[in-house]
Amino acid sequence: MLRRVDLFLLAFFSLAGGSHAQSLDPAGLIRPVLLERAVEAMEARGHDGHATGKLVVVDYSLHSSQERLFVIDLGSGAVTAFRAAHGRGSDADHNGYLDSFSSVPGSQASPEGLLRFAEEYTGKHGQSFRLDGLDEGNRTSRARAIVIHAASYAEPAFLKQHGKMGRSNGCIVFSKSDLARFIEEVPEGTLIFVGA
Repeated sequence: MLRRVDLFLLAFFSLAGGSHAQSLDPAGLIRPVLLERAVEAMEARGHDGHATGKLVVVDYSLHSSQERLFVIDLGSGAVTAFRAAHGRGSDADHNGYLDSFSSVPGSQASPEGLLRFAEEYTGKHGQSFRLDGLDEGNRTSRARAIVIHAASYAEPAFLKQHGKMGRSNGCIVFSKSDLARFIEEVPEGTLIFVGA
C-alpha cells in the first residue's frame, strides 16, 4: 500500500512530464542543471528515492561563505538552505571554492554523487551521521568516515573572521545550530546529491 507522500509524488511526477524538477524550488535557489541531475538520480532509485519526502542537494560550485546545501520538501517544492563546509583535499589553496572531488582513501576530499543519510552515532565531533555512497565513484564514503557533523570552523564567528568556512576531511560540516535544524528536517534514509 502506497503511503500518502508516495501517492502525491506519483501524481506530481505524472503531471510534471519530462522535467520533474520544474515544480520543485519555486524560489529558484538551486541551479536548474544541478537540480535536474539530482532529481534524475533520485528517480533512478525508484520508491527508495522519494520515500522520506525530502531530497538534499549540495552545490559545491558555490563559495563556502554561501548557503549551498538545500533541503527540498518533495511535497510542497519548498527549499531550506544551509551553509556547509567541504573537504581540504578538494580545496588545496583554501580559497573557499571546491576544485575537485575524490573518493580515494586519504585524499581528504569531498565525494561527488548520490549518498544516503544514514544512522546517528557519537564521534570525535559529537553528534554525527554516517553517509552511504550509492554511486560507483563514492562507494568508499562509509569506509572513509565521510559523515555529517558540526565543527567550530563552520560557525558564524569563524566565517565572519575568515570570510570562508574551514575545511573538513571530506565530510559535510555544519554549524552546531544548523546541524540541529538540518536533522529536524531530514529523516534517516534521505538521499543527498552532491555536485558542482
